[in-house]
Amino acid sequence: MRVKIGLSIMVILIVLAVIAGCGNGGGSSDATPPPAQPTTVVVSGAISFDSVPADKVSGLVYANTIQKPARGIVIEAINAADFSILATTSTDGSGNYSVTVPVNTNIKIRIKAQMLITGTPSWDFQVVDNTNSQSLYVADSTSFDSGTSNLSKSYNLPSGWGGSSYTSTRVAAPFAILDTVYKARSKITTADNTVHFTQLLINWSINNIGTSGDKTLGQIGTSHYDPSAKQLYILGKADNDTDEYDDHIIAHEWGHYFEANFSRSDSPGGSHGPGDKLDPRIAFGEGFGNAFSGMATDDPNYVDTGGSSQATVNLALDLSNSNGDPSSVGWYSEDSVQYILYALYNNLGFSPLYSVFTNQEKTTNSFTTIYSFIAYLKANNPSAVTTINSLLSAKNISTAFVNIWDSSETETNNGSDPKALPVYALVTAGSSTVQVCGNDQFGIYNKLMNRRFIVFQISSTANYTLSISPVTAGGIPNYVLSQSGQEVIAERNNAVSNIQSASGTFTSGIYYAEIYDHRHVNESSATTGEVCFDVTLN
Repeated sequence: MRVKIGLSIMVILIVLAVIAGCGNGGGSSDATPPPAQPTTVVVSGAISFDSVPADKVSGLVYANTIQKPARGIVIEAINAADFSILATTSTDGSGNYSVTVPVNTNIKIRIKAQMLITGTPSWDFQVVDNTNSQSLYVADSTSFDSGTSNLSKSYNLPSGWGGSSYTSTRVAAPFAILDTVYKARSKITTADNTVHFTQLLINWSINNIGTSGDKTLGQIGTSHYDPSAKQLYILGKADNDTDEYDDHIIAHEWGHYFEANFSRSDSPGGSHGPGDKLDPRIAFGEGFGNAFSGMATDDPNYVDTGGSSQATVNLALDLSNSNGDPSSVGWYSEDSVQYILYALYNNLGFSPLYSVFTNQEKTTNSFTTIYSFIAYLKANNPSAVTTINSLLSAKNISTAFVNIWDSSETETNNGSDPKALPVYALVTAGSSTVQVCGNDQFGIYNKLMNRRFIVFQISSTANYTLSISPVTAGGIPNYVLSQSGQEVIAERNNAVSNIQSASGTFTSGIYYAEIYDHRHVNESSATTGEVCFDVTLN
């Protein structure tokens, strides 16, 4: 009897269940389907690198190493099985990244020593190994399963320092270089957010040493910008000279990249240092490089480290120090130029300087010197003339020059040789002979008086002859004639004492030239001394 009751109840329950499952009209169901399984997850985190501070007394201080965010660098999520790229992004200003990847996939996070942005503004800065076919530096994480839930993956890139020497891969070095580039690039984009930077390869290697030779072997001579290749080379040889943590060195050389690609530099290049009396073009170029390093980092303390354990200070400068090096003060001094430009940055900001560099200075109808830059800066900023003049006076540079050549010859600082003036000798067609004298008393190739400048104006297009005649017995004249930054005609290889002349049709306009004795700009242990030339234009 109880069995029958139980069966009856079961039948009733089944019937009720069927009825309950029927909707209005019959056949539809209100049951909630199971949630769909995710097909992607988000992997996010922060990327940092070991940063070793450079001290102006102790060199690199590894005990004070800190972790800095790796900003603006390219991040890729890589399929660990076939190395295909699953996602690409860049870190933000705090070093954070986020990528979306497939679920249940074995992946790696690839950290690339590259800053890449397309559109406006745009840039592509890469740190590559010049001793390994210019391969891009990358750091890969260990592989992990993406799973089915969002993941947090942060990574710090180590310096490789083991306590008394480098004992493991110096992973952080390329990213330390890029951190300085990030600062330098940011300084430009604060003044011009529409700029398009040309691609820049930054060649760094642990083999890069201060010996000149084969760059593919690391023999780069020094950290420098190569204008022919349009690339940077940075020292990296441990216990000799490493520059990856010398942020002022990196910013200085990046400044030359900026100058060459967005402005103009007429610097002849070559060796230089504090206290040198220089060709005014290299004085301006190197003074700008030093000043820009302070602008980019907002730090006036310029430090270059090297030596055993990177504990030697090769050079320490205070860009804000108005005293500077007393052995060289004036228009021929990189020390004077760097002080003036850095002080102008502190007084006027970066934008007025950027405007001159990228506009008038780029096409100036003179050599690029402190005179051309200041003449344009005054014209653009008349309210700042008093400030500008006070800075010029502090470095014994004329405040009265009215144009880019100081054609009114107001400069009185002759660097201890009266024949160093005027800076530009004014030559007039059909007029009397002008004499210019060069010398190698301050050194050769790029020093003060190795090359002398002239300027002249052609009022109407006609045939003219510019003649350069040795006055000093044995004088060997060479010259380069230019107009608006473009070479017109030159003789750089003459090694015989004779008259040099440039003849032809000269269109109306202003021309300028450098004139020099062949021996004053060619490496030689002999001292030539003073050599004078007569210059005529007929």
